[in-house]
Amino acid sequence: YTPYQPEVSQGVLQATYEFQTMVALLTGLDVANASLYDGASALAEATHMAVGQTGRQNVVIAGALHPEYAQVLQTYSDAQGYDIVRVNPGSDGRVDSHRLKEALSESTAAVILQQPNFYGVIEDPQPVVDLAHGAGALAIACIDPISVGLLKSPGDYGADLAVGDGQPLGIPLSFGGPYLGFIACRETLMRGAWSVARLTVRDAGASCSPFRLASSTSAGRTPLRTSPPTTH
Repeated sequence: YTPYQPEVSQGVLQATYEFQTMVALLTGLDVANASLYDGASALAEATHMAVGQTGRQNVVIAGALHPEYAQVLQTYSDAQGYDIVRVNPGSDGRVDSHRLKEALSESTAAVILQQPNFYGVIEDPQPVVDLAHGAGALAIACIDPISVGLLKSPGDYGADLAVGDGQPLGIPLSFGGPYLGFIACRETLMRGAWSVARLTVRDAGASCSPFRLASSTSAGRTPLRTSPPTTH
């Protein structure tokens, strides 16, 4: 979880600051969080953000999304009361724009696109994002963070949110883990994001400038305890 006491560990705060900065740069978006359990839960949280932001109740999965991500998303949607619409890929393995257009409506909160998709096919994200925005929905890009070294970043093609798993960045597998999920979004969506902490460097004329919390989202934040805990 994100630390909020600058006096406790400047090293952890610096690492958090650099992580959020690099995720924002990789995705081409304004702010990033620090972080979630894995990529699937990050996608589910981003979808929940989109539903809350738009007030709509349908979410469209465009093309081939990882089936385990889709299962986690279904679990969240069952509990939170929004519907998921699947648009199957075309014969070439990519999003079928005609099917996607037919699936969109005034109740669509978000369109989810995985890039590259589950089959390893590189999508053309721009038409998908344009169709989403044309319907008044948000566009969520589910990405492999390594891929943006060659492919366009989500911010470049107009996605509103980007999610993914940080494991490809160099975390060794250890019997199924560890993993970490990230969310990046435009600044207008920041207040709905989970565990976004804005850390700034304050220059007080000292030889080193400490990090401090400039702003944070309420989601995930635990207030400091001011009295001893009660034991039972």
